[in-house]
Amino acid sequence: MIVLGVNEESYRPEAHQIVSMASCTTNCLAPVARVLQESFGVEFIMFTTIHAYTSSQSLMDTPARHRRRGRAAALSIIP
Repeated sequence: MIVLGVNEESYRPEAHQIVSMASCTTNCLAPVARVLQESFGVEFIMFTTIHAYTSSQSLMDTPARHRRRGRAAALSIIP
């Protein structure tokens, strides 16, 4: 994944035909993680983010192939 301001120098047109510009979460966390890595070294990072409901989430419990995806959006905040 290419994140501008973090690793865009690693982009190689011959190897990367599809480039994702990442998500808002990645674009916010990656620069901070890079500074921490360069300053102190990072062995492991874990983070939790909370997002607004999306159009793919139901506001009420519904049938779904995966039970977690069938839960009402407000009840799926627990990882």
